[in-house]
Amino acid sequence: MKPIQILFATLAFAMVATAQPRNLPAGYIVETVNIPKEITLGVGGMAFMDNNTLLICTREGEVWKFNTQDGRWELYADGLHESLGLWIDRKKGDVYVMQRPELTRLVDTNKDGKADLYQTVNAGWGLTDNYHEYTFGPVRDSKGNFYGTLNTSLSWPGWAGSNKWDKARVHDSKMGRAAKYRGWSFQITPQGKFVPYSMGMRSPAGIGINGQDDIFYTDNQGDWNETSTLHHVVKDRFHGHPSSYYDHPKYIGKDLNKISIEDYRKLRTRPSVFIPHGELANSPGEPVFDTTQGKFGPFAGQIILGDQTRSNLMRIHLEKVDGEFQGMVVNFISPLQTGCIRGVFGPDGSFWVGQTGRGWGSVGGKQFGLERVRWDGSTTPMAIHHISLTKTGFDLHFTLPVDAETGADPANYNLLEYEYQYRPQYGSPKSQQKKLVPTSVKLSKDRKVAHLTLPLNAEKVYQFNLSDKLRSYAGADIVNRVAWYTANRLLK
Repeated sequence: MKPIQILFATLAFAMVATAQPRNLPAGYIVETVNIPKEITLGVGGMAFMDNNTLLICTREGEVWKFNTQDGRWELYADGLHESLGLWIDRKKGDVYVMQRPELTRLVDTNKDGKADLYQTVNAGWGLTDNYHEYTFGPVRDSKGNFYGTLNTSLSWPGWAGSNKWDKARVHDSKMGRAAKYRGWSFQITPQGKFVPYSMGMRSPAGIGINGQDDIFYTDNQGDWNETSTLHHVVKDRFHGHPSSYYDHPKYIGKDLNKISIEDYRKLRTRPSVFIPHGELANSPGEPVFDTTQGKFGPFAGQIILGDQTRSNLMRIHLEKVDGEFQGMVVNFISPLQTGCIRGVFGPDGSFWVGQTGRGWGSVGGKQFGLERVRWDGSTTPMAIHHISLTKTGFDLHFTLPVDAETGADPANYNLLEYEYQYRPQYGSPKSQQKKLVPTSVKLSKDRKVAHLTLPLNAEKVYQFNLSDKLRSYAGADIVNRVAWYTANRLLK
């Protein structure tokens, strides 16, 4: 490995608070990092090595160290194959990078600040020259297991080369399986063993883990995926895209087209959250849990999720109903300068957004970028904090007390009940739409919770449209008045 001598210092370094996004909660500020013109930073993954050093791997196959205090950039590693995620062992200093063909351990053996040992940890999955065969991750659980996700292969009839990739394309869908374990999540044990974990993924561009070792991934709308989604990863679970059954031991050699769409639907575990395509997300990235304990504002414990196409950040609040996760998604900040595909919380509680737009297209138009979102530490925006299911409807939680009169008026809470169609075609429109108004609304004593009474049905999505008459007790407008709750199950 040749020594790496590249280092840039941005003398005019500043995280510039440029023109702020149109949709920005009070108390938050967005700062844009000046990136040296010599660096192409299509962010694939980010993690902090220490309090001031952010490590960034790129789609271009490089790993950069960025000093968040003085703005210095230093090349840590290069020559990788489309690195789309990394994880750092802060005790040992080792860096684990996910390349297309393998999980790689990078080690700085001579302690000069640059990786000089590139070691394969595992390469247990298949890969062809199909452009769509991305590999995402890793995350690591408390037992030392790594997890990642594998894209399906594009086998759209008529595309150049589609004849050689046209394998396990079920019921004339657009994606298939041209190499082993495409469309699967996988586990790599501390001993380096590859374990196929769950299946049925289409384009699982982001994977995240919480403090209880619950793993989640996002998927993009497409064939067998009605809209963008967030899924809970559980061993042996089927998430919906059937081409991955090609590698399931019980289905090897079977004609997957002979299994009906309805039977696949019965085998599938529904997503924890449906994210409305075109309204909130088109290509969601990495789900990042807010573990800052309030340093990032009033949304501790929630998921912050970026979208690569719409260049926005969303918030997701999950709850368990009948043993399974489901919950709310709402817009948070939009738009940022380009596609938001990766995120990480810094030691100070600020949220760093890794961005890329090249090839896929993003609102804002930039090819790549890096931004930081900070909370001022005191201002509480007027917002929907979260929505929780009750036996008689929903509890709508606000960050601040609502006005007593308008907050108790059912006419200010308009809901839309609908569902999506699970099918091999690309995406799904909303179907079975029904407009609803609560039969009653009661406010909690502190007026921060609105108890909505209305009839509910399982396996529906509920869209909440709040009237502009609904404001805080002090007259503050509600930022992001539209939210969605996925009600897969109801309380018994």
